[in-house]
Amino acid sequence: MRSLVPTMSAVAALLLVAGCASSPSRTPDGSSQRDVYAGNGRGPSLALAMNDAKMDAVRNAVIDMVGAEAEAANSATLESVLYNTRNPNAFVHNETMETVRRENVGSIDEIDMIYQITIRVNRSAIESVLAANNITAAEVAAERRSPQELVQDTHADVETPAQRAATAALEAQVDDWELATPEEQRFIRRYVDTMTYLVYFSQESPESPFVMRSGVNQANSYLTSNGMTAVDAGQVESLTRDQQLVYEQETGREVSILQWVAQRLGADVYIELDAVTSGETQGGTHYGSANVTLRMFETSTGQLLGSVNRRSQRTASRSSQEDAALNALQSTVYQAMPLVVEQSRIQMANAVARGVRYQVVIQNSADSRMMSELRRRLRSRVSDIITVSQTAEQTQYDVFYFGRIDELEDLMYDVSATVPGMERMYHVMTRGKSLTFNTGW
Repeated sequence: MRSLVPTMSAVAALLLVAGCASSPSRTPDGSSQRDVYAGNGRGPSLALAMNDAKMDAVRNAVIDMVGAEAEAANSATLESVLYNTRNPNAFVHNETMETVRRENVGSIDEIDMIYQITIRVNRSAIESVLAANNITAAEVAAERRSPQELVQDTHADVETPAQRAATAALEAQVDDWELATPEEQRFIRRYVDTMTYLVYFSQESPESPFVMRSGVNQANSYLTSNGMTAVDAGQVESLTRDQQLVYEQETGREVSILQWVAQRLGADVYIELDAVTSGETQGGTHYGSANVTLRMFETSTGQLLGSVNRRSQRTASRSSQEDAALNALQSTVYQAMPLVVEQSRIQMANAVARGVRYQVVIQNSADSRMMSELRRRLRSRVSDIITVSQTAEQTQYDVFYFGRIDELEDLMYDVSATVPGMERMYHVMTRGKSLTFNTGW
């Protein structure tokens, strides 16, 4: 049985690393901008190249902290406990990242992405890992400090190496997960490349539905024109209007109606659009502007994947303020969509790193021993399985699986046929990423 599969950084065996060290970046006046480093990444997808660039910046910071000789002498340990981490964002301040270069030097079918950034590293997190593994340059540092500084350090109220080591011991390391197989890596790339997006506006938006629909249509226009699958806004409106009572009965309003609709329509990512527009008239010319926020969510769990906010430049119109504001909204949404898609792809790649999360519900589960046997046998065939709830009436599992939902259905039949008492299990319903079965009792 395989335990947990690592996130995208653990898939980094695919990468062609471009790891040139650099000093901290400089501000325009030439002064040092603390903890900001350049990073170069390269890989067969945007997400992998970006993660590689982040860890290259971390590597450059390590060289600054302990020296090039110590970094080279401990390279094997650093690769294991730091550079191949499943979560590069734990060692950088992601909101400070600035893209210097992003270029696919390969082809559409064979992506070879180069990504260059500057980013501020999380120095304390890096120091914790270094201390936990006794990778230091204390002797060199002591030589450079004055006696006064050494006395101050003796009395300073700082975290001790033992405390840092204890903290680092709790952080996930690459050895905690087995490496994803090449087949699983291909599945992750295919999954991310073929995701279905649902875009709709916030029901609490102060703008008129007409204005907000124009923003939704512009977002869908970007998606479809770039070869991505988008749910038609008309389907969203129809389901929201006609199934309100069903939504309330099924969910008890525990999830948003937009998430519920996204689940019903099979979207992998749903995007909530919010906007505020304004307008004015000067000398016979009408001007408009828009402040747009797009929030992206993973459909099955409602997990926030990211948020993109953009404010338009002032646009002009000869007809009306409303027309100017509408133009501002549409152009701003279109300009924001590349970053929306990019963030969604990266976060979803991490989310499915141990398999797609499916909900499996089994009705009539009174025999707990039988259900335990099913769970035990299923665990060896999937990436992971977690019991969410279990009663005599029904049992609910979260199943992490590298495959489509119809393949998981076939697998459920194969496994249940080997469990005494479950040979008659049958399929009740499929909805989104949820499968419902009945034990046949």
